[in-house]
Amino acid sequence: MKIRSYIYNMRKGRQKGQTKAKSVISDPSIAPYKILIEEDQYVLVDGKDIPQGYYTSLDKVIYKISKIFMANKREEFSLSGFMIGYNKIKDEILDSFKDA
Repeated sequence: MKIRSYIYNMRKGRQKGQTKAKSVISDPSIAPYKILIEEDQYVLVDGKDIPQGYYTSLDKVIYKISKIFMANKREEFSLSGFMIGYNKIKDEILDSFKDA
C-alpha cells in the first residue's frame, strides 16, 4: 500500500506548498511580458502572469517574443518584409541587454 502511494505522489509532480526557485527578467523592451528563470527552464508570462510558453533556452524565448510582437501588428507582410521586421524587433530586444 505504501508503494502505491509513493508512485502516485511521484506522478503528481511537486507536493503542495513546494515551489521552484526562480528569478525574473522584467525589461521595458519585452513589456508586457516577463521571463521567469526556473531551475531547468524559462517561462514566458504575459502581463497577467499567465504562462505563454516553457523554453529550455533564453534565445528561444526572445524569438517567441519577437514573433508575438510581429503577430500583434496585424499587418500583411511579404516573406522578406516579415523577416526584416522580425529581425529588427529581435535585435532591439537583444540590444537592450547588451549594456547590462
